[in-house]
Amino acid sequence: MKKVFVCSPYHGDTKKNTEKAAFAAQILSESGHMPVVPHLYFPNFLDDNDQYERIRGIELGIELMKECNLLWLLGPSITPGMEYELEVAKEIQIPVRMYDDKFKQINPKMLILDERVDDHFRSVVKGLKFE
Repeated sequence: MKKVFVCSPYHGDTKKNTEKAAFAAQILSESGHMPVVPHLYFPNFLDDNDQYERIRGIELGIELMKECNLLWLLGPSITPGMEYELEVAKEIQIPVRMYDDKFKQINPKMLILDERVDDHFRSVVKGLKFE
């Protein structure tokens, strides 16, 4: 069973972002994969509004990511927390699949033409290992 790390927004509209992450987890579990979604777990005992606890949650999530076989990037918006996770993903060379906010796949070879993403997205994902 593949372990799939879900990299998606949490900070900000936490209700909407949690629903989006839970939907991704449901898709993964129904597809026979183990979803690894730290922001569905850690906010239950860490306060995302406390900077120390927020950073601790991201650090703990990184440790989970290191045990995964694949990363799903749910864009097209990339928060600073996600950007940090993606920098680590580059270092550990975890394969990545990218999706937009409607769960339509983003083709890494076509980023220059894809109007769903902006220059910030393109610069952040540059150097990732795509599946």
